[in-house]
Amino acid sequence: MSLNFSSMTRLNEGKTKVIYANPADAKTVYMVFKDDITAGDGVKHDIIQGKALVDWQTNRDIFEYLNRCGVRTHYIATPEERVALVKKLDFKINLEVVSRRVAAGSILHWGKLEQGLRFDPVVTQFHYKDDPLHDPMLDDKYVDYLIESKKAPEYQQMRDTNARVFLHLEKAFAHFRIQLIDMKLEYGLIDGEVFLIDEITGGSFRLWPYAKENPDFEQKNVLSELDPAGRLDKDTYRMGGAMDTVLAKFQQIAAITEKFKTIG
Repeated sequence: MSLNFSSMTRLNEGKTKVIYANPADAKTVYMVFKDDITAGDGVKHDIIQGKALVDWQTNRDIFEYLNRCGVRTHYIATPEERVALVKKLDFKINLEVVSRRVAAGSILHWGKLEQGLRFDPVVTQFHYKDDPLHDPMLDDKYVDYLIESKKAPEYQQMRDTNARVFLHLEKAFAHFRIQLIDMKLEYGLIDGEVFLIDEITGGSFRLWPYAKENPDFEQKNVLSELDPAGRLDKDTYRMGGAMDTVLAKFQQIAAITEKFKTIG
């Protein structure tokens, strides 16, 4: 029997999801995926029929994998298509936490770095979520100050968890000859503890296929070892790709993450 969301209280609606109260359990909520896709801090906005289903599949497979890895997440189950049952937050932390293995995207401009530069260890940065301000980045030294002097261990927990999740997903995608380039995640507090929340879908990361049979990732710059033109992520949409092409890329991601259940 399908859930009747018309009878439920709508708690929040974002760019790609709607959150509903669970009338049967005040400690959980339903996260319903939408067909919307946005870029440029919401300036670019389209509807892609079928995207909600694909995002739901990818999100389900990744969170189930991370739960098996022992990561503390809000994800509980998927009661039906396009719907996730998750733990209700006490407080959402208004930050995007970004981890990077390979230089790509905006960091090339503001960081003045060459595309393909490899970071080892992974670089993790905090961005304040604010579309009009274009999600400004917090200075690393200031984050360290918050942790050490202001007694804000949540920042260290988010930093550590993000890097840990990155390594789990990097290893998983590597099974399918795909390099995880970078990734942005969000966090919240539940019973005073930091939990990984929100969604992890094709809009959450960059994925570039390997360009060679045996890529050499020990180099300072690994661009020659990868195939950015074959990207499987939202950059296809950002760069003006056709909607059916964007959907096809997201479907490829879902086909890969569906196999995460085979990874020990």
